[in-house]
Amino acid sequence: MALLTEYSLWFVLLCMLLGAMFSFALYFRNTDIQFDRKPKIIMAALRGLSVTLIAFLLLAPMLKRNVKEVDKPVLIFAIDNSESMVLTSDSSFYRNEFPKRFNDLIQKFGDEYEIKTYLIDEKANVAKANENISLPFDGKMTNLSAVFNEVENMYANRNVGAMVLVSDGIFNSGNNPQYVVQKLKFPVHTVMAGDTSVQTDLRIAGIVNNKQTFIGNYFPVEIKVAATHLAGNRAVLTVYEKDEPVYTKNIDIRGNQHFETVKLTLAAKKKGIQKYRVELTELEGELTYKNNAGSFFIDVVDSREKIGIVYYAPHPDVAAMKAALETSDKYEVETFSAQDFNKNVNDYSLLILHQLPSAKPVAGALISKVQQEGIPAIYIVGSQSDLNALNQLGVGITIKPQGGKVMYNEAYPNYNENFLNFTFSESARQMLRNYTPLLTYFGNYQVAVGANIFMYQKISNVVSTYPLISFYQNAKARVGVIAGTDIWRWRLQNFLKEQNFDAFDEIINKIALYMSAKNDKSLFRVHSQEVFNENTPIEFTCEVYNESYELIDEPDVRFVLKDAAGKEYVSQFSKQNNGYYLNIGKLPVGDYTWEASTVAGTKTYQKSGSFSVQEIMLESMNLVANHDVMRSIAANSQGKCFEMNEMDQLEKTIKESEDIKPIVSYNKKYSLLLNSWLYFVIIILLLGTEWFMRKWGGGY
Repeated sequence: MALLTEYSLWFVLLCMLLGAMFSFALYFRNTDIQFDRKPKIIMAALRGLSVTLIAFLLLAPMLKRNVKEVDKPVLIFAIDNSESMVLTSDSSFYRNEFPKRFNDLIQKFGDEYEIKTYLIDEKANVAKANENISLPFDGKMTNLSAVFNEVENMYANRNVGAMVLVSDGIFNSGNNPQYVVQKLKFPVHTVMAGDTSVQTDLRIAGIVNNKQTFIGNYFPVEIKVAATHLAGNRAVLTVYEKDEPVYTKNIDIRGNQHFETVKLTLAAKKKGIQKYRVELTELEGELTYKNNAGSFFIDVVDSREKIGIVYYAPHPDVAAMKAALETSDKYEVETFSAQDFNKNVNDYSLLILHQLPSAKPVAGALISKVQQEGIPAIYIVGSQSDLNALNQLGVGITIKPQGGKVMYNEAYPNYNENFLNFTFSESARQMLRNYTPLLTYFGNYQVAVGANIFMYQKISNVVSTYPLISFYQNAKARVGVIAGTDIWRWRLQNFLKEQNFDAFDEIINKIALYMSAKNDKSLFRVHSQEVFNENTPIEFTCEVYNESYELIDEPDVRFVLKDAAGKEYVSQFSKQNNGYYLNIGKLPVGDYTWEASTVAGTKTYQKSGSFSVQEIMLESMNLVANHDVMRSIAANSQGKCFEMNEMDQLEKTIKESEDIKPIVSYNKKYSLLLNSWLYFVIIILLLGTEWFMRKWGGGY
């Protein structure tokens, strides 16, 4: 331990001199105080010492100590919490006996280790510490790679000894865990759960259908039917539309491993979201009947909207956005170079202008026409853009290069949590964190009043106030700005992470849907989806306008939800950023209707609608445990693989490992003497003792 100050220790002599002068003036210069010589010297010494200690604090003294710190090894337990764990013949064991055995295993490690527990479904969820772990096994998806990604980020600089993964090895979301685990720097010991034997079962193995079609059309549907150990049986496949059968077929099961794809076409008779239910008859001896039914939805629209993508020069952004938009049957997408565009702009619900207006004036007439006719447009800003011309268009933002010099930034997307114009899925929000940066201008960004920022620019891990994607309603139309190029890399990154383009396609389609929506003139507007997955929170946004079409947030907005049984649930929107937001949470599978109402001024406004919550059937489509995956995870991380009855051996392996040890370190700790309670107790004792002696001697 050492004593340090911000100033030279020679100043301590001044503190001592100050204490001596104070005590001398009080006890030896003051003739009014009459004490015996010995008590006077003692009291003077007490006063001088206390003043010295108080004055010493002005030097900001600190204590330096070498502190021993012990970093206990971290043990991470990850348990597959998905439905597939309890849909097999040994479900009783996992519901009743396994949770107790698992909690007992954790308790055996005692206080020598720091225990962290994760429950895995579509993501990795941290379980509460110091509590018996509850295992409901209700996850609708299994993403085993999620826990490896989470642990890598959270414990990068920690003393992690090992991870224990308990799972049946079945995964239906995320990346292949056998490869993701290789980046971990500690062993992953796996415990193989589930049943590898093929059980007697009849199931719907998948449903493939278009997401949208046009009213009056016939749309194709493919229903995959699988059966094991049911040879010679006959089942009936029935498709229902609102409890009315619209298709029936007999399924003759041939062989112990039967697979059949039933192809059919259905008529789109009504506009809007239509729900269809598929059922297979239940056969005797099946492992579970949960996978004998499923449902699908299709959006029936009455017309296809045209979207034009006009570009200054060929760029991969154009192909990426076109591919994303073409995943929806709602849009007909066309691409043109600026020189070749000769269409009527009024034929398009939305125009996407890539690096237009450009440095070379090749699209002046087109942009003027877009402005005059009030066609919704998205301007993508790039190195070929003419910023001066763009700043004159009234798109909600202006960009001025710093110091007049053209320089660029790499800007990552950062979602604006206060954005309320539309919502998108949590999986898409999570994927935003993995996207690569866009190439943006380095300069001053000014945002117009009324502009809505969808994403901010995050530059060098610092979230700026500069917009990356923004929207604005000008006098004639809705406009959007993507303030950077290379958005095609987002689509590629999406595939590298998830082996699909779903999140990118969802974001682009939500932007297009918002931009191309017919201008709603009502003063009360409510926005939401019409179909939700059962593991997705139900979200609503709404806007209230005054007679001048200015956003207001003074009135309360009431919301009434009614389920299929007629039971009502009443709630209220919360106010956010001149808008309203409501998160109902997750709801059971079924059909729901809703009504929102508000009173603005003397008028009452109402909106109503409906939505459906659909069941996720992924977990019941494959119930055969994949222990090869579990063995591979252990081998790729230098861990060991155990059977379910080898828990004791797992405990022994971890406790006897030479690599799983606490790390002892000595660190320098600095603490201000001003914060020391003991220092103040000493000063108070000195002054208190002096005061007591003065009183005892008859002084004041």
